[in-house]
Amino acid sequence: MSVFKSKEKLLPSHIPDKMPHREEKFKELLDYFNQVIKNEINYTHVFIIGNTGTGKTLVARRFESTINEKNIEDIITIYVNARIERIPGNIVRQMIKRVSPYLPIRGYSVEEMYLHMLLSVLESGKKILLILDDADHIFEKYPEFIYKLSRVEELLENKPNPLSILFILHNKYALSRLDSWTLAGLRKNILYFEDYDYDELVDILSFRAQEAFNEGAIEDSAIEAAADIASVYTYNARYGIELLLRAGEIVDKKGENVVKAEHVRMARFEVPPSFSYDDIASLRLHEKILLYALAEKLSSEDRSFVTTGELERRYREISFYFNVDPAGHTWFWKMIDTLSSFGIVSKRIVSKDIRGRTTLIGLPSFSASMLLNKLKEMITNEINKYKEYQL
Repeated sequence: MSVFKSKEKLLPSHIPDKMPHREEKFKELLDYFNQVIKNEINYTHVFIIGNTGTGKTLVARRFESTINEKNIEDIITIYVNARIERIPGNIVRQMIKRVSPYLPIRGYSVEEMYLHMLLSVLESGKKILLILDDADHIFEKYPEFIYKLSRVEELLENKPNPLSILFILHNKYALSRLDSWTLAGLRKNILYFEDYDYDELVDILSFRAQEAFNEGAIEDSAIEAAADIASVYTYNARYGIELLLRAGEIVDKKGENVVKAEHVRMARFEVPPSFSYDDIASLRLHEKILLYALAEKLSSEDRSFVTTGELERRYREISFYFNVDPAGHTWFWKMIDTLSSFGIVSKRIVSKDIRGRTTLIGLPSFSASMLLNKLKEMITNEINKYKEYQL
């Protein structure tokens, strides 16, 4: 018999009825958007800023769910994870899917699609609430897109702005990357999500455990161990919840019936602290293959770093192993930059000899050997799905 009564309550997609130590932040967020909801103002901008595992996405998704449950007919809520969508064009396409799915977009530029969508919303008499999660790299790489999001009136030639935005950022310095014109167009309502402390983590994990596990199937010491381990990583609640999930799976696999502190400590070696395997699953196929090549190289040779030349050669070999045509040199470098900007790989430039500089690539957030098994399964499944689709 499983120790779980509702395993999905420990998944990142779950939105609980209660949010210990974040209910006040949720009320503040509602207050910021209250005037838009009541049609007292046309739009606003709000920023949620905080470290990983401080409840930013949870509060935002609860807010989205609350708006939808109220059946506010003139507000269309759109959640977009910028880390997954990557570029402005994909973000705009996701918005169009929710706002006007039959709007023809083939052959249009991103700005044209964006403008057509806004005009379509205006004609319908509705408003958009865009939740742009993990948006740091958009501020860094595409500041001109943030400008267009902030200057809707100019695009619409002084027609009412129907676009409110909730930006979710990890780093407050993302705002400093914008020029003064863009900053001037943003309403800077900022909610800072401070790191939890140990006692708050215990409260959060206890509540989630009560939702997910059968009565008596988890000891208090296991919850305390998960909070203790997560406290090392900026008191990351998401990491603590993942530890409980993996610890429960270990207990089920062993055929035991109670989750104990030692099971949580065992889970620590299988759950990366900075990213979940869901984050890795969201990567593109060739990024997964490149990451596989890096993990294989570091693991098999017991090294801390590899050079980009070594990694590119191994990436090409691994691509052929999976019967996939490797990306070219330029795209290889773009993938390195992307994985580095996400913090999944590290990139260090060192002076080696008179011929020039060398770039070293590391894997700071995962066990290379454990990542290999996960990646092989993900890559194989993705390739098989593509083959099935071709048939």
